[in-house]
Amino acid sequence: MKTIYSLATVLFCSIAFAQTTITKSANDYLSGDTVNENNLTGTPDNSSTGSGVTFNNNSLTAGTAITGTVSTPSSAETTTYPGTTVKFSDGNGNDIFYKSSPTDLQITGATVGGAVLNFNTDNALFIKFPTAFSESYTDTASGTATYTGITVNFSGTITTTADASGTLLLDSKSFANIIRLKTEQNYILSLTGLGNIGTLTSTIYSYYDNSNRYPLFTTTTATGVIPLAAINQTSNLAVAQSTVFLGTRNDALKKKIQVYPNPVQNQLFFGGDLAGYTQVKIFNMEGRLVKSQNIEAEKINISALPAGNYILQLSGKDKKAQSINIIKK
Repeated sequence: MKTIYSLATVLFCSIAFAQTTITKSANDYLSGDTVNENNLTGTPDNSSTGSGVTFNNNSLTAGTAITGTVSTPSSAETTTYPGTTVKFSDGNGNDIFYKSSPTDLQITGATVGGAVLNFNTDNALFIKFPTAFSESYTDTASGTATYTGITVNFSGTITTTADASGTLLLDSKSFANIIRLKTEQNYILSLTGLGNIGTLTSTIYSYYDNSNRYPLFTTTTATGVIPLAAINQTSNLAVAQSTVFLGTRNDALKKKIQVYPNPVQNQLFFGGDLAGYTQVKIFNMEGRLVKSQNIEAEKINISALPAGNYILQLSGKDKKAQSINIIKK
């Protein structure tokens, strides 16, 4: 099951920004980056389509923590997967290889669950830069796949559509200005002398916002069918960036604690029931701590931080950490 999923992946508050667009400067894979995520449990709901919709996935809960890493491929890897410029290790034991150009991101290969996919005949167009809501593009892709010592050919299409935009609900939090990419892969598997022996299909939903280079939330459904090997498997997986699960929901906290002004430019003030809280921390949307101090002053200066979205976390020795989403102007 995990192998079939992996093959397929080779593949708060309202925010006053324009609708998200996927661009090279904001969303291309950059060597040296890390992405802290959690595998999710539950059944994702990707049914909403169109503009201004709500993606309600509050039923999903955080599972195992994983860390994705982006790196420069070795010389051996670039020889195996010609044209590769960046490698993504997803934290679940899989490596995806990409060719990044000023106009797009293409899949060149993958090593996943003991299998090797090599798009050496025809790379798969994964994302065009830029991609805005309602855009769609289809590309052909082909190469070889090796698993358990058997090599087969694969060929087919990959279609990416920015099919929806709106608000994502996850872990009782609200994330605005989301654009969703739907990526569908349909490949025919063939073997010399036998012809077509099966199919590999998948649908990937990637949810981007204005604050994260990599998808805030991703779901994958994949199906592999090889009748000769009695294989007919479908697998599902969902992951979300770990910052989604920091602290508790904003609404409950706001009843006891006030954080103002929000959006903020320089000084952020605290009021209300602060008893027991001793520390205030600011995290960026990739989960990195960017500022911390004692809460005694009941204010924190964030003028030096770049404009964007952040998570303010209040903590104390005998208090459960609480978080509020803030906007730095």
